Amino acid sequence: MTGGVAVVTIVAGRREHLARQMEGLRRQDRRADHVVIVRMDAEPLEYPEDAGQRITVVDVPPESGHLRLAAARNHGVRVSDAGAVALLDVDCIPGPGLVAACADTLKQVDGLVTGPLRYLAEDAPLSDWTEPLLREWSQQHPARPAPAAGELVRDDRHELAWTTSLAFRRSSFDRIGGFDERFTGYGGEDTDFAIRARQAGLGVWWSGDAVAYHQYHPTQSPPLTHLADIVRNSVLFREIHGWYPMQGWLDEFARRGLIDFDPEAGRLLLR
Repeated sequence: MTGGVAVVTIVAGRREHLARQMEGLRRQDRRADHVVIVRMDAEPLEYPEDAGQRITVVDVPPESGHLRLAAARNHGVRVSDAGAVALLDVDCIPGPGLVAACADTLKQVDGLVTGPLRYLAEDAPLSDWTEPLLREWSQQHPARPAPAAGELVRDDRHELAWTTSLAFRRSSFDRIGGFDERFTGYGGEDTDFAIRARQAGLGVWWSGDAVAYHQYHPTQSPPLTHLADIVRNSVLFREIHGWYPMQGWLDEFARRGLIDFDPEAGRLLLR
C-alpha cells in the first residue's frame, strides 16, 4: 500500500456523467494516484487514455436483479493500493481542489472527510464547462455544511457523511470493516457505514476545499422505483442498529398505503 490517494467511482449507466467526472479528475490541482472505476452493468465503458492518470476498471455485476453498491465500493477500495481513498458518486464532478483537500486533511486527521455538495441545474450548460460555470449554475445542498475555502470543520452528524463524496484512510476503512454487503440495491448501506465509523471513534470532517458538483438527473421523492430495496434494507438496518433509516421516505410510503410501518412496534412490511 502506498501513501498516495485513490478515487473510487461506481457506475451503472450514466456514461455522460462519468465522462464529465473523469474530466474533472484530469483537471485536479493534485491528481489522484489511482482511479478505480467499478462497472455494475454490461455497457461498454470508454474513457480517454491519459498518460498522467492511472485507471483501473473492474466489474461487480448485479445479483438477482439488484445492484450491489456495498460490494462494488468494497471491491473498488480493495483494488486500490493507496493509503487514502475518496469515494465519488458517478454523477458528481469534483471541484479542482477535492483530491488535494482529501489527501491533505487525511494527513492531519483520522476520520471521514467530505465537503460542500452543490446541485447543478437541469439546464446547466455542461458541454464545455469550467469550475466558475459549475459554481454559477449550482446551489449548495441546504442540509449540509458548506465551510469556506480553506476551512476545516469537525462534525459528529455522521448521517450527513454521504458516499456522494467521502474520503478516509485505508486503515480506517479496514477498521470499520468496509461496507456491509448484506445491503443490496438502493439505500441504507452508506448510513450503516457512517454509523459504524462513529462506533469506531471516527469523526466527520468538512473541508471547504473538497467541493463536489452533483449533475442533474431525474429523481423521485419518495423513490418509488426502489421501494422494495428501501424496505428490505431498512429492516436489516434496524436489526443491526435498533432504528429505521430513511424514515421520511418510509412515512411517505406508509401515507400512500404501500407499506405497513410502525417504528415503535418494529413493524415494516410491504403491502
